[in-house]
Amino acid sequence: MTGPIADPDAGRAAPDQEFLLPVPEFDLPGTLDGGQAFRWHREGDGYRGVIGRSVLHVSTQVAGQVRVRVLAGENTSPKILTGYLGLDFDLDAFQKRHVDDPGLAPALASYAGLRVLRQDPWECLCGFICSATSSIPRIKMDMQSVARALGDRLGPGSDDFAFPGPHAIAAAGEAALRELGLGFRARYVMAAAEAIGSGVLDLTLLSEMPYAMGKGALVTLKGVGPKIADCVLAFSLSKGEAFPVDRWVRRAMEEWYGASEKMTNDEIGRMARERFGED
Repeated sequence: MTGPIADPDAGRAAPDQEFLLPVPEFDLPGTLDGGQAFRWHREGDGYRGVIGRSVLHVSTQVAGQVRVRVLAGENTSPKILTGYLGLDFDLDAFQKRHVDDPGLAPALASYAGLRVLRQDPWECLCGFICSATSSIPRIKMDMQSVARALGDRLGPGSDDFAFPGPHAIAAAGEAALRELGLGFRARYVMAAAEAIGSGVLDLTLLSEMPYAMGKGALVTLKGVGPKIADCVLAFSLSKGEAFPVDRWVRRAMEEWYGASEKMTNDEIGRMARERFGED
């Protein structure tokens, strides 16, 4: 399944294809290794990972640039990279809108340049299904295991793989996913693969739906609750209203904005949407 940034003109990567993308600020580790995506790992002065069928190395440069090198797989384009990395979002305007906010203003100052990714929604969904009662290192291991076992190798001798689509995962079966170490999460990844592969749920349409409708569609999947749905909507489908709530977010909302300890996570999410709108 292709994501919202698929490139119909992509072809086999040229040697040493490189892009310098202009951006005022970019928090490289916070954006790629902070819990939004799970298939990037530290390498040299940056991070190595896969977008679609392109193996990339992303690093920051002085003078407001992000350097992206294509290492293997298919060619890509500045448009795809800019969209995936969230570089087209006006972070300066966002900061100015919330300059007096008691919680966001200091957080934005502490994490200047942190971007919200725009990932492939299928890969993002699988990543957050695997996040249930897990840690970032474990989620990365699970996602890499699935890609290595069921995805296409992107280059001779490479350990980089495209993430398998829902049909490939559904064909492999739940037992295979359990053997890869997913544990109880295997049944939920399998259920999502079957639903999406059969057309019961079309992820490509969710970005066109209103936020509430898209979230309602996602939570019909087994093992996908409101938090996972909000993560997918926020980190792959550009839904600014999405507000994933965990214990840390609850604590911040209570401390900064007076949320009650008696409020449900859904109520805290509504409170946040009323305060921040579609930001």
